[in-house]
Amino acid sequence: MFSRFGALLACCLAGLLVLLPWPVAATPSTPAADRPTAQAPITVEMLRLAVPAILRDAWLSAEAKVWKPWLEQQPAYLGRDLYWDPQREEGHVFIRWRSRQEWQAISDAEVAPVQARFVAAINQATGGNDEDPIPLMFAGQGLLLARDLPGDA
Repeated sequence: MFSRFGALLACCLAGLLVLLPWPVAATPSTPAADRPTAQAPITVEMLRLAVPAILRDAWLSAEAKVWKPWLEQQPAYLGRDLYWDPQREEGHVFIRWRSRQEWQAISDAEVAPVQARFVAAINQATGGNDEDPIPLMFAGQGLLLARDLPGDA
């Protein structure tokens, strides 16, 4: 009886090994450039903006049309996340850079025309003529020490 049970158990285990997706090699769930290392932690630019509910869609559209393409052309750019707090009517932008030095090497003269296009895009979408429809409330920076994604071990 034990031998039949053992054979049945072995068959079941073999079936599970075939049916379940077992990783053969440990592959990271995020690209290597987007993971911090002990030698070079990723720098995160943190921005807090006043984004009234009435301007939220215009803000997101202008971010996608103006800032996203420009950022993607920057060699040190690793990605960004945009959040909106509906109670405070604030936008939060977290931009990941390969290093603080590379991010800081981008001059204000390079950023100014992009910001002007961003403001123009919002004003065009809203029919407004505001000099700064989405004012910056806070700008800071931090180091990305850990980034958990679903399924990370």
